[in-house]
Amino acid sequence: MVQANPEPFWDEQPQAVPARYARGWHCLGLSRRFRDGSTRSLSAFGSRLAVQANGQDQLTVRMEAGTVEQELPSLEQDGLLYAWHDPQGAEPAQNLVIPRLRGGTGPDDGEDLEFSAWEWKETTLSAGTGQVMEHLVHLADSPHVTRSEQLYFKNVFEGQLATQYFEGPLHYSYQLQDPADDAPAIELADSVASYYGPAVMIAQLDYVLEDRTLDAVVLTAHYPIDAKRLVLMTGVMVRTGHPPAPELQTAACGHAAQILRSITGAVRAQLDDAAATERQDEPADSHPVAALRRWYSQFFVDTQDITPGMTERYEYEVDTTMPMDLWTRSSARTLILRRPNGKQLAS
Repeated sequence: MVQANPEPFWDEQPQAVPARYARGWHCLGLSRRFRDGSTRSLSAFGSRLAVQANGQDQLTVRMEAGTVEQELPSLEQDGLLYAWHDPQGAEPAQNLVIPRLRGGTGPDDGEDLEFSAWEWKETTLSAGTGQVMEHLVHLADSPHVTRSEQLYFKNVFEGQLATQYFEGPLHYSYQLQDPADDAPAIELADSVASYYGPAVMIAQLDYVLEDRTLDAVVLTAHYPIDAKRLVLMTGVMVRTGHPPAPELQTAACGHAAQILRSITGAVRAQLDDAAATERQDEPADSHPVAALRRWYSQFFVDTQDITPGMTERYEYEVDTTMPMDLWTRSSARTLILRRPNGKQLAS
C-alpha cells in the first residue's frame, strides 16, 4: 500500500538507489526558506543536497555523494528554486525551459502585484515518480469529476511536454470548506496543464464563479528521495487584480488552500488505488498510459538513446458526444471494480 508521510523530510535518509534518476528540472520548493543564512540539507536523488546563498546572494545547490561534491545547475524563478539533474552531467537542455509565471512587478522576482502569494504544501509519499505522473492520463480518477454536463478532456504528448486539457464542472472537493453564506461557488473550470520534463507540472486554470471569473496557476512538482520515496509539492496562486479587492484576496487564499487539499488528496487516493489493484498485464501500445510511459522513459536514458517513439506526437481525446449519464455509469463501474471488495455491475 502506498503511504503518505506528513513528517518533515529534511532529515530523511536515502535508501535503495535505483539504476537511474530522471534528467530534467526539479523544483526544491519556495526559495525564501533557503535564505535563512545557513546551509540547508535535504535528501534527493539517493544522495544529499546542500543549498546555500553565495556571495552574490544567489542560491547554489551541491550534491554530496560520498566524498564527491558536484554543483548542480540551479534556477530561482517566481519565488521557487529549481535544480537540474542529469546523470550524464550535461548542462540544462535549451529546449526544456520552465516558463515564467509572474511578471516580477513586486519588490522581488517572487512577487507580483496582480497575483496572490504562493499557497504551498509539501508531503512525502512512499511511491515511485512514475506513479505520480500517471494521474495525468486518468479521466475516471480525475479530481475533476463532472455532474451532468458535457466535458472536454484531451492528452497531448510531444517532445519534452505532456499536456492535459480539461473543461467542465468542478468536483465538489475543490469547493471551499465551510464557506461564508455569500461566498460564490465555482461553477466551471477550464484547465491546461503541462509537464515540463519529468517532474514539474504547471496548470493554467480559469474558474467561472457565480458572480465572477478567477484565474489561477497551480504548480505540482516532485523530486525523488530515493527509489521508493518522493517529495510531492503543490503550489497555488490566484490573480487578484491591481489593486486587489480585499474580498477577492480573501477568496483567493481560501480557494488556493482548498485546491491544495484536493490535489494532494487526489494524488494520494490514486496512488493507494494503484497499489491495491496492481496488475501484471501491460496496457496496449495505443493506451494513454502506455503512451505516457514511452514519453516519460526518455528522461531515464542517455540523450543519444532517445528514440522517435518516445517523443513523437500522441493525442488522446475523450468522446464528448457520448451521453453524460452513460459516461458517469462507466466511470462508477470502473471505480467499483477497482475496490478490493467491490460488487461488479452488470455489463
